[in-house]
Amino acid sequence: MPETRTNNRRSPRTSRAWLAGVARLLTSATLLFVLLVAPSPCTLPTDTNAPVLLRAVLVSQPLPGEGGSSGSATVELLEGPRLGERLTASVDQASDIAGSIPYNKGDEVLLAEVTDASGGAVFAVTDRSRGGALLIALALFAIAVVAIAGAVGARALLALTVTGVVLVRFGIPALLSGASPLVVAGAIALVVGVSSVVITEGLNRRATATILGIGGSLIAVALISILLDRLLAFTPFAGDSDLVNLIPILGGNVDLRGIGLAAAMIGTLGIVDDVAATQVAAVEQIRRADVRAGTLDVGSRALAIGRSHVGAVINTLPLAYFAASLPLVVAALIAPGGLGSRLSTETVAVEVVRALAGTAGVLLAMPLATASALLIGVGEE
Repeated sequence: MPETRTNNRRSPRTSRAWLAGVARLLTSATLLFVLLVAPSPCTLPTDTNAPVLLRAVLVSQPLPGEGGSSGSATVELLEGPRLGERLTASVDQASDIAGSIPYNKGDEVLLAEVTDASGGAVFAVTDRSRGGALLIALALFAIAVVAIAGAVGARALLALTVTGVVLVRFGIPALLSGASPLVVAGAIALVVGVSSVVITEGLNRRATATILGIGGSLIAVALISILLDRLLAFTPFAGDSDLVNLIPILGGNVDLRGIGLAAAMIGTLGIVDDVAATQVAAVEQIRRADVRAGTLDVGSRALAIGRSHVGAVINTLPLAYFAASLPLVVAALIAPGGLGSRLSTETVAVEVVRALAGTAGVLLAMPLATASALLIGVGEE
């Protein structure tokens, strides 16, 4: 009987796929490095009226104040020119608020220099410092993504990091420099969408079809947002009182209305990417499973999958906007007057428009991505 040997070597196709994955990871890491070190063409304005926050640690248990919840404690500065110095800071334990967690000795806090009633400078504990806990949470999240999704998950994390860097280092400074918000949002969406898809999928037909589907749906979101903005006659502040406080800092050359429209486009990008990528993958798998199926047959099957997917995610954006604006909704519901008039205020209407425009983009991403995949021939290679 002849001896049977097992060949444990990787097949050429497996080796090429592995090398391609490593190349994408290295390319993504290089892109991220370039974005981190490249100078931003725009700079963020500085709010000179806002206090500088410094990290500190409570080295004594906060003492209660006289006739109230405000007290004092000794703190040690963890950063700044006075690093290591100990001083006394006021602490508001907020004991009269249900659910509040009191400060204790050893807590890391954020300290601000404020002016007291007599005009003197004092230090006050404004919040807890949560940087360390956030880093641990992010690390656990990254480990879970890589453990479950493997190399694809690692590339997705790199794509997410690239998205954050593009927004913080380039997108937001450009918005606040007076550039057209829609142009900036479109450029951000293009860069983020293309980089995310290329990092996760590589340069192939799937990536091309996904990018086309994303681009078409985002254009629709922009047009719908502009139309509803004009139709409902929103003010430049779009019902957000915080924007009023930014006027002295930003000046009069910033298009506040456009920033709201840009937010609708950027907020929709993630879910649109999801739907578009799913549709392209559906076309590819259907074609590979049935190589004799015609284009119309493949398209109808992919759209059937897409309808089920859209049916599952159709609540995603409205619920996300509802959760983000829950305090505004509660304030509108408990205000005096008729419910219809309260819900028709700009504060509520803006969130409804953003949810509607984003959901419309999700709906359009399904047929657009499917058509792009069919025209390009995804799954035929």
